[in-house]
Amino acid sequence: MAVENEDRKPVSQTSTGQRFLVGTNVVIATVLVVAIVVVAQAIAFSMPSRWDMTLSGVNSLSDATENLLRNLDTNIRLTSLYFETDREEEDQPRYRRAAEDLLDLYEATNRAKISAEWINPLKDHEKFRKLQARLREKTAFKDQIESYKARIDKYTDELDGQMRDIVQSELARIEELGGSIGDSATQAVIAPVENILMRWTSMLDAVRERVDAFALAENPQYTAGINELRNLYRDFSKILKSIAQYGSEQSQRNPDLAAEHADFLGEAGNRYAYLVATIEEETTLLQELETLDIDDLLNELGPTTNPILVETDEDALVVDFPSVWPPMHERAVRSGFHQRAFKGEEKLTSAILRATHKEQTAVVFVRYGGNPLFMGGFMPNQPPAPYAAMKEQLGDANFIVEEWDLKSSQTPPTIDPAPTRIIYVVLKPTPPQRGPMGRPSQEPPFSGSHRQAALDAIGDNGRVLFIAGWSPGPFGPIPSSYEYNDYLNDQWGIKVDTSALLIETMSIAPGRYVVGRRMFHHMQDLNVSDHDIVTGALTRELGLPACAPLELSETPPEGVEHARLVYMPPRDGIWGVKNLMKYQEQQQRRQYLTKEEGDLEGPFDLAVAATKDDAKIVVISSSDFAVDSIAFARDMALTSRGFTVRSRNPGNVSLLINSLHWLNDNTEFMNIGKPIDAAILEVESESTVRMVRAFAIVIWPALALVCGGVVWWVRRR
Repeated sequence: MAVENEDRKPVSQTSTGQRFLVGTNVVIATVLVVAIVVVAQAIAFSMPSRWDMTLSGVNSLSDATENLLRNLDTNIRLTSLYFETDREEEDQPRYRRAAEDLLDLYEATNRAKISAEWINPLKDHEKFRKLQARLREKTAFKDQIESYKARIDKYTDELDGQMRDIVQSELARIEELGGSIGDSATQAVIAPVENILMRWTSMLDAVRERVDAFALAENPQYTAGINELRNLYRDFSKILKSIAQYGSEQSQRNPDLAAEHADFLGEAGNRYAYLVATIEEETTLLQELETLDIDDLLNELGPTTNPILVETDEDALVVDFPSVWPPMHERAVRSGFHQRAFKGEEKLTSAILRATHKEQTAVVFVRYGGNPLFMGGFMPNQPPAPYAAMKEQLGDANFIVEEWDLKSSQTPPTIDPAPTRIIYVVLKPTPPQRGPMGRPSQEPPFSGSHRQAALDAIGDNGRVLFIAGWSPGPFGPIPSSYEYNDYLNDQWGIKVDTSALLIETMSIAPGRYVVGRRMFHHMQDLNVSDHDIVTGALTRELGLPACAPLELSETPPEGVEHARLVYMPPRDGIWGVKNLMKYQEQQQRRQYLTKEEGDLEGPFDLAVAATKDDAKIVVISSSDFAVDSIAFARDMALTSRGFTVRSRNPGNVSLLINSLHWLNDNTEFMNIGKPIDAAILEVESESTVRMVRAFAIVIWPALALVCGGVVWWVRRR
């Protein structure tokens, strides 16, 4: 029985109320803790960026990429098709994880427009099948597919029946003529024709089955079906012509044939003429079909090829594994995870750029003589193409790339489809090679007509990048002149001082210097301005070989505005040499150098931009800064995992591409991607590692203890 008191409630009721209150407080506190954790995780998940502790920046996106993604006006779907299997190599999970993390970064930047998913093509068969079907329905591929379907429909609706009819009608006529069985001369003549037609009866059935299988499959293989038809039409037309020729010959040379048999054989050509003409007309239409882009795309989505698929509502592109994970050693046959560079952002962003911006600008490299810029190195003793890798890089940046040899033609190349704008990259003309024994060359040199042809193509409002610099003349170290100097000076107030070559030496005593490295004319540790072209390139090393100083007019032509891009400030040991031969003599005589009178002291302008009304130019005074051997040169570097290979001059690529984007009025596309040269996720310092560990080991458990303390305190009340 409950004990009662005048001022208190029954004990049983009091205990029940306290337990209820304490339980309620515990539940509320638990819910609050869970809610805090959920909200914190949701906020972290929705953040467009993450804390990147890697030296390479592999866990964050560049500002240019983020700007592109945030300003998308179309939907983007990113699909990682990095496979997973029980028998995969140990590096495969690393590749797969890096790809998935990269796609997560893209999705987090603009969830309204970007979605990311992972499909394992070895196991997610239904998802992969739906993906293939979705691709076939995209506008970019549908018109081509319809043209293939039209030809297949022509076969199934008309030509298949006509071919079967001609075979059956011919066999029926042979049967009416008494067949081919027997010993008569007539039957012996007709027998080969009947045998051929009988074989074609079954052959036509087999072809129809294969074409139907290709065309009516859940994921149709139209190219395979068209190839079947090409072979069918070729062979069937050929056999009809052969029968006609055979019949004509037999009817004329064999007097023992009965009249009806002679007519059957002799008139075969007339009976087949219409069908043969129809088949040949259709064969021509088949030959005119363009290769199906969708087939090329699907071939790149092999089950173990590790591609990333980029889709818009209308189009799709594949970012393949070799481009995302190129070997750091060019000649390596087989490279593992730590022997590959990771260029995921660069390649993925480039694909998104190409998929969302269909209007393209053309970049035309203008040369005079010399070797082709983009093709070479395939045959023994053939020099490699100097700009082959750079052309691929420019293609990734959504440029159409062509070359124009003024020596071969004074008319610029025709570009189809027509670009929205043409930017010219003008290279220094290559002098003709001298003849045997130093005799003058018989080839015509660069002349005023060639220069005028280039300037006429550029026009008054052109967009041009002039690649100038110092270069030797025909007599050794004596410098050559720059063929476009008059134009640059008169129209833009810019002059290339080709008489001076910038060199870098080491000071060993006041006024005495020695050459410390073989590439003594290779300028490094350069300064850049705050111009859009070089903004963000401070951390990207530039290497400019064979530089000649640029002279900017203090009073430029009317309407011209100059902007310094790259310059070398005054530094001891760096100066502009006027006469290299004197320094060669010094080196031979006393093993050290002293400056010669008349040589130039810094600062030196090496790259400038200029505008005048709607015209723009960039002048970079380093003749070879953008050739593959310089722009993509690599060096060994020591990392926490041992020696690796990194780009020596990653800023050179940025300087060229950013200049082209500026000339094209697309500054928002500058600095897309980062020159990440190693797949090693190195953290910046051990303190960051300790901080993360402390957060995981101490702070989160401490938060749980605090919450528990709050609950304990509430229960004591």
